Amino acid sequence: MIFNKRGVHQFAAGFNIGDAISNEMSSLKSVFRKIGYSSEIFAENTGPGTDTLVKKYKAYAHKSKDILVYHHSIHSDVLETILKAKNPKILIYHNVTPDHFFEKYDLKLTYLLRKGREELELLRDKFDKVFAVSEYNKSELIDLGFENVGLLPITYQLPQGNSERAKPSPKPISNSPRFLFVGRITPNKKQDDLIRFAYQYLKTYGPEFQLFIVGFSSKELYLYREELERMLDFYKLRENVIITDFLSEEELKEMYSNCDLFLSMSEHEGFCVPLLEAMVNNIPILAYDGGAVKETLAGAGVLFKEKRMDLIVELAHKMTTDGSMRDSILETQERRLQTFSQINAETVLRPVLAKLA
Repeated sequence: MIFNKRGVHQFAAGFNIGDAISNEMSSLKSVFRKIGYSSEIFAENTGPGTDTLVKKYKAYAHKSKDILVYHHSIHSDVLETILKAKNPKILIYHNVTPDHFFEKYDLKLTYLLRKGREELELLRDKFDKVFAVSEYNKSELIDLGFENVGLLPITYQLPQGNSERAKPSPKPISNSPRFLFVGRITPNKKQDDLIRFAYQYLKTYGPEFQLFIVGFSSKELYLYREELERMLDFYKLRENVIITDFLSEEELKEMYSNCDLFLSMSEHEGFCVPLLEAMVNNIPILAYDGGAVKETLAGAGVLFKEKRMDLIVELAHKMTTDGSMRDSILETQERRLQTFSQINAETVLRPVLAKLA
């Protein structure tokens, strides 16, 4: 590949292995290079094992012909660098988690999120093109006065167009169901409500079940993690609920293949990539209607609007023991996947880049 003299470089607050925004940036880097541009990723904070994937944003060697792509989800000093540059700019909005979820656990993160949301109004006229990763996010920007907001859903883990995927076979019905949630250990994702679900399930159907809570737990949110651990002791759920840290791609795929139901209690999502992962791995979804979850599912899986644990437990049990019900739910998810697979980032981005070039 002979790259265009012009680069299309991406910037974000952070970059970590397994993080949805980071994965999307890596996918878009491949798209930009396929189109013919040079492309690198720059971030303020970089996680372990990312040295070959991302560079510190201060290492960026400014070139006036470059197109700069900024991913916004929280306040970062990266933003000042982007705004000072005279280059053509693209904003990709991933949503900013409401700061009230974090006040009890981390005031610094609370501040960064609050400032990140306040900055949105300042960004309104600072970019040549603006994308949101969901209609939910797009509506927020429109409410703030943004115009001509494009849609660029996160579909990096899907086969594109007519590509075939190897769909896993549904798992045999089990008398010992395994429930799964995947997502960072954070208060907005409500892992504490997952533990309350497990306690209700234990009281209703007995101890023959497991709940796997999979996700990166940051040192900044250690108070929330400690709260979860105390809940496991209080409810005597150590044998039933397993909280894991970050899993590799292979380990995560195996986890999906061994579980019977994806259960989400999350109360704020700008998109929720694990819902797509659950669809790809052919595992039925039961999810709370929080943020963009309803839009991402779009009739697939099962959505609930109230956290009535007795009713949720009953529904989860039926979804894992009634083969006919499970199969009909999986059919809705497969149809949703087909819709997503028709979305092509290259098709969306190529004319935008050509216009800015």
